[in-house]
Amino acid sequence: MSNQTERNTLGELLFREFNAYATALTEHGEDWAHAWPSATWPLHTPLAALQGRFAVAREAAAAIGVKPSDSQITEEHQVRLDYRALFPNGAPTLIG
Repeated sequence: MSNQTERNTLGELLFREFNAYATALTEHGEDWAHAWPSATWPLHTPLAALQGRFAVAREAAAAIGVKPSDSQITEEHQVRLDYRALFPNGAPTLIG
C-alpha cells in the first residue's frame, strides 16, 4: 500500500494529463465529455499521443489505488473547468 503523498501526486498527475487531453479534444472540435472514453485516433497524431499519456497516468495511479471511474473523471474535470471559469486569474488570496 502506498502512502497518501504518492496517491495525491499520481492522482494529480492523472487529472493534469486528462486536462491536456480534454483541452485538445475541445480545440479539435470534439465534445470532450462524450469523446474521451471511447474515441480512437490515428497513430502518431497529437490526440493519440495525449490519449496515450493519459492512459499511462491512469495505469500508474491505479497501481497505487487511485482508480476513479470514467464518470468520476468526467465530473472532476467539469468541476475544474467551472472553478477556472469562476477564477480565471487563479485562486483568490487574502490580503494580509
